[in-house]
Amino acid sequence: MLTSIGPAPDGGALDLDLDCFNGAIGAPGTKHPVTISPDWQVITPHDVEAERIAEAFGGATSCVTHLDRAVEAFRASLGLLSRAERVPLQAGRQGKWGLGRGCAVVGCCRGKSFGNLAAAARHTRSPAHLAKRHRVPQEHLEALLLAAAGTWGDWEASPRVDRHIRGLIREPGGVGDLWTAGIHPDQIPTLAAVASGVDEPLPVNFYLGLIYGGVDQDWVSEVLAQHPDPDTAAWLVWLDPPPKRASANAWAAWLNFGVSRTDVLTVIDAAISPEYVLETASSQGLPIRSVAAQLADWASADCVLRPEHFDVLKRHGFDTQWPSRRAIDSVNELVEQAVGAGPSGLLVAPDRTELAVMLKVLGNRYEVLAALQRGVQTTADLDAYLRGL
Repeated sequence: MLTSIGPAPDGGALDLDLDCFNGAIGAPGTKHPVTISPDWQVITPHDVEAERIAEAFGGATSCVTHLDRAVEAFRASLGLLSRAERVPLQAGRQGKWGLGRGCAVVGCCRGKSFGNLAAAARHTRSPAHLAKRHRVPQEHLEALLLAAAGTWGDWEASPRVDRHIRGLIREPGGVGDLWTAGIHPDQIPTLAAVASGVDEPLPVNFYLGLIYGGVDQDWVSEVLAQHPDPDTAAWLVWLDPPPKRASANAWAAWLNFGVSRTDVLTVIDAAISPEYVLETASSQGLPIRSVAAQLADWASADCVLRPEHFDVLKRHGFDTQWPSRRAIDSVNELVEQAVGAGPSGLLVAPDRTELAVMLKVLGNRYEVLAALQRGVQTTADLDAYLRGL
């Protein structure tokens, strides 16, 4: 990436041919040479002093003055155009994107959302936005950018890169996609190194997430070192904010158990530790993956199975099924209404998971309530209760 940016790509002078910006002095459409020196001085064939004196006495704004302002805007924009800089972008609702706070321009894009990240990034480099941002006439800046592209190359065209960099991205044309999003090819190897444990090309979405997702890159590296998978890498970088939920080791362990990524989010949010999975699998004599899947399934209904629940479910042949969240909500509501309700009311209601396991064994919420009213307090009482029916 460019470390210092001059008017030309090599930091040297930039020679242009531009239509004169002052119709009162140069006839409309008349071209003349313009040189922007390495120190950003503007050199034209105009008589600078004469034009500025005339301007001071009420004459039309001179071409030189217009040029100076346009060149200042060009200089301020060159970091964005060359992808040495980026404007912060923010994700909105339904996949929309907008410019970060302090970067959106009144009368241009403040309060506006774009259909995707690429569209938002492209807008930040548009002549219309840059002209508004730097308060210069759009036609002047647009003419200058078009002329400068003759030396710099098309500002939006994908740059040529070597095979090694192309090979770091899964999708054909991925370098161009990242360029559109404001990411310079020189950054790609550094970003790919975050997933150094993954020995396959990484999706474009992985690189975008590292730049715009705000994830802790060290955390991503720790997880991928234990679970090296490119699709998982592209998923991790968009999570918000994963390190606060559990350690990298815990995330990697759950991914290695083979449950879905949706289930990983569920069990992490339920604070179910990988160690508990291993302990339960060992004590129950069950495969680790089976225990992990069952815990995830029940956690999706806000239930956390304890070892005694596995025992009960296994004895009654329900080791692979779980009640729906709606059914569990319903039995909870019924039991809560019965607590303290007259002489036949319950003194206390079992917790949600206890009720859910009872519901699975007994079949419906009314049977659960009847069992509780007859003295069943926990799932450990179910066998004796059923034998007495």
